[in-house]
Amino acid sequence: MRTRGKERRMRLLRKMLQERISELTGLAKAIAPDAEVTVLEPYEDEDAVIEVRVSAEKVDEVDEALMRRSTQIWLEEGFDIVPMVFAKVDKGS
Repeated sequence: MRTRGKERRMRLLRKMLQERISELTGLAKAIAPDAEVTVLEPYEDEDAVIEVRVSAEKVDEVDEALMRRSTQIWLEEGFDIVPMVFAKVDKGS
């Protein structure tokens, strides 16, 4: 019985984490609709790592917004989601 409750709690936490990842992805795309977002495996103790590639002129704006919101998520819910924002590389150059 105890195991079933623990499994249910873990499923709920995974669902909540996925909702926060989706929220951050949506925030990046709201600022930079052409944003390329990849969710990476955590490197160490993080819950998730989000790599976002945007045009060079949007890097600071997207980075600031994602850092602000991911910090709020950490403080309010305890999920450690690390956003990493990079400028897209122009492959034509």
